[in-house]
Amino acid sequence: MKNNKRKVIFDCDPGLDDALALLLALASDNLDILAVTTIAGNTTIENTTQNALDLLYFYGRSDIPVSRGNANPLLGNFSMGAHVHGKRGIGSVELKSSPAQEHSLRAHDLIRKLLMESDEKITIIATGPLTNIALAITLYPEIIEKIELISMMGGSLNVGNIGAATEANAGNDPEATHIILSCGVPIAMFGLHLTYTTQIYPKDMDRIESIGGTFAKTIADFNRFHFQFYKNELGFKGDPSHDSCAVAYLINPDIFTMEEYNVVMDLDGKYSRGQTIVDLYNVTQRKPNVLFGMKSNREAFVELVYDSVLKLSYKLSK
Repeated sequence: MKNNKRKVIFDCDPGLDDALALLLALASDNLDILAVTTIAGNTTIENTTQNALDLLYFYGRSDIPVSRGNANPLLGNFSMGAHVHGKRGIGSVELKSSPAQEHSLRAHDLIRKLLMESDEKITIIATGPLTNIALAITLYPEIIEKIELISMMGGSLNVGNIGAATEANAGNDPEATHIILSCGVPIAMFGLHLTYTTQIYPKDMDRIESIGGTFAKTIADFNRFHFQFYKNELGFKGDPSHDSCAVAYLINPDIFTMEEYNVVMDLDGKYSRGQTIVDLYNVTQRKPNVLFGMKSNREAFVELVYDSVLKLSYKLSK
């Protein structure tokens, strides 16, 4: 009997927002996670890899392999996010250490192996810097035709968090982002302009905790810690759900308003290196290469999060 689930590889840098995104993917009946590959970004590669192992253990899915990726971008160094995610990357939450060990293959090699061995195309969810995926595509260009879609949180239309209009995932490795945007693979992009408005409010966090049990409280605490930076530094009323948007789109695309645009990465600008440049009015006449998220239905998104926590909490309690 054919498995109708969409096969996915989850490339991430956990990260509090990655933790919630991973939960959405695991709770979905439509997604089959073949592997989690890690990249530095929100914290060090040692932390993101251990966090991925521990999160999967917490979510009851230690059967999913975890493969370590790059500690640094193709050029230079990452701008880490300890000021948002805490020293280890998962805020103040103490997760039990997973008994599982990381996969023997490095991330870009495991990505190639899974793609080439699959009898159907695979979607890549990318919620961190794009280094691992860019390395895989550069070293093994034969995998390009095996990728169904890259659904990524990265880039921005007009706002930044590591520069005036430079978003961290895309801007932490501009060369890797350029490779992805230029390779011809279908891309769904959820930028900072969209994720900043897709917020989980404190009342929503309380509602999630009201599900009851340690699991639901932990998820609410992920949000609460992540929210503190945005509340204190930017005056936000809720926690922006960055990475979860790239997953939510695969589960319920109707949550988002998407438009086709040409998007390029600025590699050279004195003030704009690392920015994604979106041709809103087709001034350049370049062919659209990205399905670009413009707006989201916040209420529908929050319902998906609540339902996912409820579903996984119930499953783990059985």
